[in-house]
Amino acid sequence: MKKILAMLLATVMVVGCFTGCGSDKKNDSSEVVSTEQSGSKEETPELDMSETVKMGILVSDATSAEALAFRTYYTEYIQKQYNVELIYSDELKDAAGETSAIDTFITNNCKAIISFSSFDRAAQIEQCEAAGVYYAVATGTLTDEEYETYKGYEHYVGAIGPSLEVEYQTGYDMANYYLEQGKKNFAIFGGAIPYYTDMHIYRAAGMIAAMVDAGGADANYKGATDEAGIIGQIYADGQIETGAIGDVNIVGYVGGYDMDDAWFGKCAQMAQTPDLEVILAVGNGSDFFGTAIEGTDVKIASVDAYAESYGTAMDGGMLDYLAGKFSASIGPIFIATYRAVLGSPIRTEDGNALALSQGYWVATSPEEFSECYAVDSSVDSPAYTKAMLDGLLTADYASFEKFVSAYGFKDIQEEAK
Repeated sequence: MKKILAMLLATVMVVGCFTGCGSDKKNDSSEVVSTEQSGSKEETPELDMSETVKMGILVSDATSAEALAFRTYYTEYIQKQYNVELIYSDELKDAAGETSAIDTFITNNCKAIISFSSFDRAAQIEQCEAAGVYYAVATGTLTDEEYETYKGYEHYVGAIGPSLEVEYQTGYDMANYYLEQGKKNFAIFGGAIPYYTDMHIYRAAGMIAAMVDAGGADANYKGATDEAGIIGQIYADGQIETGAIGDVNIVGYVGGYDMDDAWFGKCAQMAQTPDLEVILAVGNGSDFFGTAIEGTDVKIASVDAYAESYGTAMDGGMLDYLAGKFSASIGPIFIATYRAVLGSPIRTEDGNALALSQGYWVATSPEEFSECYAVDSSVDSPAYTKAMLDGLLTADYASFEKFVSAYGFKDIQEEAK
């Protein structure tokens, strides 16, 4: 009897080895593969995608070019490629609205929530965890402190989007692009800096850091010369101070989104500042300043998304530089959320929620913009197609991370081949 049991055990072990050796086939979504989770090798269960999965989508912006591009990718592409029903919230205005929308999603049997709204992410995560509903951040990241708190929550899938370091570098690269051309006189549109929005503060800090680096030996911003110092100064002031940074100058600044006559008057006045060469915008710049610079040599650089209106602005000389999010960037977080609902969550090697960074596509000419926009706006062959995303359904963490990190336009085009 002992001999028979020993033979059976050996047979099971051999079969198990063969199963593991075949796990590198990424395009078969039903194949059993190994994945790193909770610090040990575990098998990913076979994915049963026969039932329609409902997911709630929280949005605090329903009208911007970026928001519309994201929605089109989800509703016109993802929802048609996978067995899911995506239910959108109304445009949310505060944390109370987020709570109410999540309650509605739960009542409607949504198994997961993907959030584009950030009034109170911590409360969203807690609410979903208590309800046993999966939760993911669509485009953005948690703070380091928040991640440490929630990374081990069973129903927190994670976040994929520009980290604050990526935001800082985006601002730095934008300013440096013009500094290397010899430009010296800049104005900054600070967007939501007065509301202490982290990503706008970090982008502006990157811009100023580039000016400090280019401004000469004694260049500084109110005494600050490094990333931490500049960021701290902006948080302390809630705005950007004009003045000299060595031999580089900030000659104008407008912040906030008051959108009244006085605010638009300030925008027009800044755009017409004597000696101004470049307006660096932490968000959209051409809509607010484009008309005011017509017929001048002033350049506008923006951080936003790939929308037709920005192509028109580039063609007309009202936009010179765009660091834009691409709409399909939200594809991987959908897959991670879908996997969690299907019983195959993707976790870090330590068993924690995702915290992966993505950046922007940069266009500095109408031709570059057109190339990016043609891909970004396609509902038939977007940047991340189903064929590419299917490979993530059974990917281990290392493969998933590698895919997400190769977000450059040329990187993605190469991956698609």
